[in-house]
Amino acid sequence: MNVALGLDTFVVQRHGLAAQGADRLGCYFCNDVSGPRDSSRDRTLDQQCTVSRPGLAPVASALAVELLVALLHHPRRAAAPADAARPLADRVDRADRPLGLLPHSVRGFLTHYDTVLPATPAFRHCVACSPPVVAAYRDRGLAFVRDVADDPAVLERVAGVADLCAAADDWDGAGAESGDDF
Repeated sequence: MNVALGLDTFVVQRHGLAAQGADRLGCYFCNDVSGPRDSSRDRTLDQQCTVSRPGLAPVASALAVELLVALLHHPRRAAAPADAARPLADRVDRADRPLGLLPHSVRGFLTHYDTVLPATPAFRHCVACSPPVVAAYRDRGLAFVRDVADDPAVLERVAGVADLCAAADDWDGAGAESGDDF
């Protein structure tokens, strides 16, 4: 699980498990198409994720604890499928969800006092959890981590993001007609 804070937004997310197979939920990085970089360079203070509104951390942390406890009460635990948002009038009284919905992620917006519950699948080119990245870490351990820390492009090459981005840059519309899959 992770909790991420912005100036006035947050995300609480549980990560997918290999046991979920093709329906594996994504991790925090599955929606990125680049390796991690310096998040404070060339950004204003409110864009650096180093400043957040005073009540944000306790709210996000409390939701993370509640999501974890709800997962522990589900028969499939962390492999439980993700629930979508439902109207408040819809009861959630299934035996496998004694504490309510089990979303994949909760994204909150303090400016609107609102939350949404998106579910995103694992990205096959994820720079954190894709099979090639996991295999590289298992094979090379801290040497792989050191290489990535020295040059984030290493991670992008291993995950296949570099090739994906190059293919997108070169795409001229022919791929849509032929059914090519990036």
